[in-house]
Formats: sequence, structure tokens, C-alpha cells
Amino acid sequence: MLRFKWLCFWKPVKYLELVITDFCNLKCRLCSQGVPLQKDKREMSLKELVRISKFFKHYEFDVIKISGGEPTLHSQFREICDNLKELFPAYFYRLATNGCLLEKYLENVLVFDQIDLSNYPGKNDGVYSRIVNLKIPNIYTFKKEDYIQMMDIYQEKNLDKTNIFNSCINRNIKKIIQSRIYPCCNIFGQSFRQNISQNKISVSVDNNWRENLEKISIETYCKRCWIGVDTENHILSMRKFSRNIRRSLSERKSLYKKKKILLNRLL
Repeated sequence: MLRFKWLCFWKPVKYLELVITDFCNLKCRLCSQGVPLQKDKREMSLKELVRISKFFKHYEFDVIKISGGEPTLHSQFREICDNLKELFPAYFYRLATNGCLLEKYLENVLVFDQIDLSNYPGKNDGVYSRIVNLKIPNIYTFKKEDYIQMMDIYQEKNLDKTNIFNSCINRNIKKIIQSRIYPCCNIFGQSFRQNISQNKISVSVDNNWRENLEKISIETYCKRCWIGVDTENHILSMRKFSRNIRRSLSERKSLYKKKKILLNRLL
């Protein structure tokens, strides 16, 4: 059962996003992960996830998010789902997917409290419609069209600002890609467009990752990020972000039993 007593008004919600595969069946030109530009694509094996999990404290992160690429393309997706809670104990679990193979794993995705299902018009309409018609209660749908509901990742919204990273709500979202951890969820995708070395913006996941990550400064690259940061009212922005997440978590708690009942009927 999910626990919520830890939530305080001022406490920021901390995310850990695990990119388990760099491969995707779509090639969206505004992919924030930079998949179309990434040449050295890999997937993180379950064995590697077991290894890196030992360097994290239980409940060190409030939310664990599985993403890609397209995570359901991972050759061990079923095994990862089955072992996720044991490897990375947290209060809440999310999955980001375009749904391409989700129907194959309906039983396994019970582990997730929220599944973010994205529709890319003209690219995954059929599978999106089928999954929506299943009326799975932990599915949340998003329509993403280039330059409309997808962010224009080529904008540079912070050129004249200072203290951008410390003011950004995404600083609480750490991201692991190919066994390296990044200080925010956007910098990896930015690295391809800004020609940034991965060694400058990430560290290996080991016993010293916390100290080593603190030594990294990405402020220069934040200036050219497409995420517009409110550097004047950043405290209010972070509180609003955390408040919205806490409200979302509370809503999902009420669906926790219902989703299992309904999904079991589908299987």
C-alpha cells in the first residue's frame, strides 16, 4: 500500500527516471530524448539494473519512472517489471510509452501506478485507440503533435538568465541512461543538439555518484534549454510542481485496487 505521510508542503518530489532502452519504433523530429540523433543505441539489461540498484537507498526517490526510447521494446521488459519494486523501492511508479507492445504486457504493467500513453498522430493511432478502448484505469493519455503539444526543443528560452539550474523544477528529476546518471531529465537530449560530451554532464553510477554529480555544472547548457525557467519565482514554481505531483499521487492511490480488478478481467 502506498504511503503518503512523508509528503510535506515544502518537500520537493524527487524523481529517478530509468531509460532502459535507447531504441524506439518512432522517429519524432522533436524527441526530447534525441533518439533520432543518437548513434550509440543500447538497452540496459536486467543484470545491469540489479547492479546499479545497489547504489541507491530505499525510497531515496519518491517516484521511479521507466522510459526510453520505447521501453516495451526492451528484450527483458517483462522481467524488469516483475523486479522493479524490489530493485528500486519508491512510493510511486510510472511508465512512459507509445503503446506499441503494451497489450503484450498487460499483466506485467500492474506494477505501475500510472502509465503515460502518448499518441503521435499518424504514427501510432491504431495501437493507441485499441489501448484506450480497454479502459485501463491507470492509463493517462497524451496527444503530441509537432510544434503544438510537443515542446519545440530547438528554442532557447533562457539565454539572458542566471541561476537557471537551481531555479528549474527539473533539477529534482535525475535520469539514468546507459549506466550514467544525469543531473536533470533534459540534458541528455540537449547534448546532441549542443554537441556536449557525456562526460561533462553525467557520472557513472557507483558508490560516489552523489558527490560526483554535485561537482557537475550544467548552467551554461541550461541557457540554451527549451524549458523556460522562472528564475524570479522559482520557489513558488517548485512548490506548485510538488503540490501537483502530490495531488496526482493521491488520486492514483484511490485507483490502486480498481486497476488490478479490471486488468485481471482483461487477462
